[in-house]
Amino acid sequence: MNISQEHFGKLSNGSSVDSIELKNDHELSIKILSYGGIIQSIIAPDLQGVFKDIVLGKEDIKAYEEDDSYMGAVIGPTAGRIHQGKFNLDDTNYILDTQGEAHHLHGGPVGLSHKIWGYKTESREGSVKLELFTQAMDGEGGYPGLRNYKVTYILNNKNQLMIYFDADTDKDTIINMSSHSYFNLSNEDETIMNHKIMINAQKTLSLNQDLIPDGTYEYVLGKPLNFNRGAILEEAIKKNNGGFDHVYVINKEYAAFGISAKAVDEKSGRTLDLVTDQPAVVFYTSNDFDGSALGKDGKPLIKYAGFCLEPQHFPDAPNHPNFPCITLRAGKKYKSRSMFTFGLTSDRHHD
Repeated sequence: MNISQEHFGKLSNGSSVDSIELKNDHELSIKILSYGGIIQSIIAPDLQGVFKDIVLGKEDIKAYEEDDSYMGAVIGPTAGRIHQGKFNLDDTNYILDTQGEAHHLHGGPVGLSHKIWGYKTESREGSVKLELFTQAMDGEGGYPGLRNYKVTYILNNKNQLMIYFDADTDKDTIINMSSHSYFNLSNEDETIMNHKIMINAQKTLSLNQDLIPDGTYEYVLGKPLNFNRGAILEEAIKKNNGGFDHVYVINKEYAAFGISAKAVDEKSGRTLDLVTDQPAVVFYTSNDFDGSALGKDGKPLIKYAGFCLEPQHFPDAPNHPNFPCITLRAGKKYKSRSMFTFGLTSDRHHD
């Protein structure tokens, strides 16, 4: 096990950004930035033992600063959209920053994805750990409360990456954190069309034209949205007349740590398993990419270049009393736990 760090660059305001690498005994490595808690790379082997970066990202800090796709970032205080940036908490109306957009998205222009995080590292037998921490002032972004946020990344020798989110506040507030990596498990394919996806969900949230929940559900059985038994993305996307940007309600007991989603790339043999205690996973297939933005090695980021599996509570929850509550009371603790396992089709538990 090994942890190392190096200078990654400077933001336009002069703040220094570090890159911290976690590496296990099987040479699987993950690089995380102190800006936005961004997962900048995940280097994982294929069936032949060839290592490749399986997450999309940017070449330098300037590109991350200008990125509007939240690539690899920690998302918060709230993931997804808040309708018109407005919510009511205990008969008080709050208005969140929308940066000229119609709705508040992914924590807004001063969200956790744009913060410099302090950090500390720890090496233990069988695992390496990175803890990131930051604060948000009362009223920052429109949210109430002086809030402390912590993200913990733990990589172990089972090729598992644990992502733990923790927070507390001195005033009642709302919180719904997530992680926003774009995965592509293949060796040379520029898109994810050959990937097989499984999502353990019987229903999705019904969304309006602005991708905001309307408070109702849509059952997936017999529809292109159904990934219960696994589906090849190319076929699923054709049936769905385009890509996916859907909130899947995971089929498990609320707050239980349960199997949520899986991705397989048969050609490389790489697999990805997600287990989370969150009630939903947003599945997004980079439908909005058009090649105008560049990724690593200057490669254009094209449509369907990567997929996201974002564990979280339901977006816009404060505006839907029937959704699980995302209120964090003063003095209480927020916790979210997810685990991504990087495997191979030859692994025994995949047989």
